[in-house]
Amino acid sequence: MSLRKAIVLGIALGILIPAVLLGTVLARDSYEREYEVRVRRPLKQYASMLEQTMPVPLWQVDASSAQSFVNSVMLNPDVVRIIVEDAALGRFVHAEQSIQQKQGLISETRNIRKDGSIIGRVTIEMSSYWMEQEFLKKFLKGGAAILVQLLISFFLLWLLFQKRLMRPLQQLQRDVDRLGEGHLTEVVSAARPDELGSLALGVDSMRLRLGELMNEQASHNATLEQRVTDRTRELHASNQELRTALNDLNSAHAEIQRSDRMAALGSLVAGVAHELNTPIGNSVTVASTIHDLSREFNKKMAQGVTRAALQNYVENNLQASDILLRNLHSAADLIGSFKRVAVDRTSAQRRVFFLDEVVRETMLTMGASIRHHVHEVRIDIPLGIRMDAYPGLLGQIISNLINNAILHGFDGRENGIIDIRAHLLDTEPAKVELSVNDNGVGIADINLGRIFDPFFTTKLGQGGSGLGLNIVYNLVCDVLGGSIRVESEPGKGASFIMHLPLCAPGHAGDTAQ
Repeated sequence: MSLRKAIVLGIALGILIPAVLLGTVLARDSYEREYEVRVRRPLKQYASMLEQTMPVPLWQVDASSAQSFVNSVMLNPDVVRIIVEDAALGRFVHAEQSIQQKQGLISETRNIRKDGSIIGRVTIEMSSYWMEQEFLKKFLKGGAAILVQLLISFFLLWLLFQKRLMRPLQQLQRDVDRLGEGHLTEVVSAARPDELGSLALGVDSMRLRLGELMNEQASHNATLEQRVTDRTRELHASNQELRTALNDLNSAHAEIQRSDRMAALGSLVAGVAHELNTPIGNSVTVASTIHDLSREFNKKMAQGVTRAALQNYVENNLQASDILLRNLHSAADLIGSFKRVAVDRTSAQRRVFFLDEVVRETMLTMGASIRHHVHEVRIDIPLGIRMDAYPGLLGQIISNLINNAILHGFDGRENGIIDIRAHLLDTEPAKVELSVNDNGVGIADINLGRIFDPFFTTKLGQGGSGLGLNIVYNLVCDVLGGSIRVESEPGKGASFIMHLPLCAPGHAGDTAQ
């Protein structure tokens, strides 16, 4: 659509639409007022008048008097019909206009009372036909006047638009076309003290500047060949520099790849050290305890050993040996587990076990750490949940989650409570839900999405390596074939909820790799 058509259409719509909308609203309001004055209000007045004048004629059965009252009302051409009925005799007086246009009828019925009793009723009907005919004539006259006014206004605006805008624009268009053809010597006409005149002055300034640029271009073309030669030589040198930079980039890329492999190896070593710390530390503690008990028993032997002391020593050594063996076996299991994760897992560690037994054995190995921090671990796992999986890895998962609760959840506080619960899932019969819950400080919302990322920790340099929960996630999802999620609110503790299959995937090791 051209600018001329767009502006003409805009002016037409800008004049016509408000006039139509405003005229419609005003016509509707005028019609409602006229209808109220000519039809609705007289109807109620006539009905009230007949209600008050009809009791005596109706009671006295004076039809002539009643008919005279009715005829006086029927003088109004808008009244179409009046019916006066006796409660006992039926129709008493009736009057009706002999016109065909009985449209827009409204009626009003009133009861006629005598001493409080209803002795009849009067019905009056009125038509809005004549009122509407008169209103239509007024509306057409007013509409014609408005239409003439709109046409005159539109014509005057069109003349103003044509003279003040379109003609100057057409002249400016001709000047611009001339400039486009290369005729830069003719001045652009700008004899107007308005915006279009300013635009023409700007175009003329552009003409002058364009002429200067073309002259400069002509002078530059004289030395273009030398400049091309110089640029070609510079481009060759730049290409040589780019080749050197590309070689350096390839070398850096290879170095980054080697660094990534070393970082992955370092991550695995850090994970092994992190996980072996607990069983080996417990083993060292138990060995030290056995050593101290043996030295004390050796002193007592020099003084004479009683049967009770000997029995106590043997029991303590047996208990300590059992704990030491369990921790050493746990360390061996962890080493074997990490070896399988890194290289090629075998089924050496897979067996059938009961979930409650593995959890309780894990708690035995962590008893000293839990008691040291004065925390309580409560286990609510029903007996008989039979699993075919990797008990060593499952114990490692539970240990990591408990250590995470002690380090991060309780944050140095004492008397924390850790609940370990499990139950078979009704919706997935072949799976068990295992959860580790604490009543610690909870996890901030901003950290929930990164909680399982490697090396992410809020205790860097304070005992946190950022590997514990990442290892838990990998073992649960990749090795055991389950899923894990965390739910937490700041100040209300955290819950790690795992859904584990009762039978681990047969090739979980391949998935982990």
